[in-house]
Parts: sequence; C-alpha cells; structure tokens
Amino acid sequence: MRSMKKVLAATLAATMVMVSAMTVCATTENAGSGSSSSSTTQETSTPATYAEANSQSAGASVKVGGVAVQTSIAGVYAAESLKGVAVTTPAADLAAALSLTSGQKAAIIIYDTDQKKSTAAMVSVNAAIEALGGADLVSTLNIDLGAKQNGKWVTLSNGSVALKAGLPKTADTTKTYSAICVQPGGATTILEDQDTDPTTVTFAVQAGLGTYAIIAK
Repeated sequence: MRSMKKVLAATLAATMVMVSAMTVCATTENAGSGSSSSSTTQETSTPATYAEANSQSAGASVKVGGVAVQTSIAGVYAAESLKGVAVTTPAADLAAALSLTSGQKAAIIIYDTDQKKSTAAMVSVNAAIEALGGADLVSTLNIDLGAKQNGKWVTLSNGSVALKAGLPKTADTTKTYSAICVQPGGATTILEDQDTDPTTVTFAVQAGLGTYAIIAK
C-alpha cells in the first residue's frame, strides 16, 4: 500500500485541480461552515429516518465481522453494506484526539451512500481508484464525526478516530483492503488498513464530514 500511495499522490496532482471546487454531497446533511476555531455549534444533522433504529450509545457492544466490539462514540450507525462498524479509539482518549472542550461529547453519524447521493465525492473516489490502477469498490459511507453539547450538534475540524468495519460476506479476504477518504473541497487521502484481521478493515476517520470508500486490490 505504501507504493500505491506514492502513485496516487503523483497521479492525482492534476486531477485534484479539477475536483478541488467540488464538495462532498449528501441528501440529508450539510457540512458546517469554515471557522478559525476547532468547532462550531449547529442543530443536529442526523438523518431523521436513521436516528431511532440505528442509534448506539457510547460503550455499546457492536458485532463487527461477527465479533463483539465496544464502540466508544455514541451516534447513528446505519451502514448496512458492512458487517458492523465501531469506533475503537479508547473513550479516555477522545477528548484529546478531537480537541473537545468542556461539556462536549463525541458523536458520529455513519450511513451508506452512492453515486446519486454523493455525486461530487464519487468523482474524487473514482479518480483515486483510477490512479491506483483499478480496485474493487466494496462499500461507500458518509461519516460525520462531531460532538454534542447541550443537545446540539457541534461540527469539529481537528483530529481523528479509528473506525473498524466488518467486510461483507462476499469479500475476497486474499485481497488488500484500504479506504479512500474524500473531504469537502475534494481533498483525497488513501487510508491503509490498521488491523491484521482479514475479515475487517480499520482506518482513521477525520473530524467533520467525509465520504469513505472501502476498496479491495
């Protein structure tokens, strides 16, 4: 994957000029406006149809790839294309990892997306796959990593957490898995798998809204 990242960096140099003005799109969410501070407060952007059925509390046990994993962040876990997802960054480390202030609790919204729902982001995803010489697209997620304070959503802009995802039953475990992260503005990053389990993939999720495409090569 290190060589793949070098190839991507070189090939996307021209591509990113074209996509830099594009933003990650979601039919039910908007990213918070830019600010010099690390967070801004706004009403929650949780998709209403997901909130009740897919919400998890911090510390809840979630099946990821058939194995129980404790997720450290409360939120909406609505990714149905994968065999479970959980935040594995220890709860004690979240405040420092995300620069949370007093009264803020980390929160996350995760749900499946596709070409129609995230058109601009998928332009960057497809460009990255092409730069890598091709890869199989396994799943695409929209993830909003923020915080809650006094019942309102707080948009974060600094830090990251580790997210573990169970690969679908049809996944070829002989292949190498990674994630393509596309942030608002088109910035694209290849995230290597941080675990050694062939049935899961673990990668860093950045603060704020992003589209994450899990690929196999």
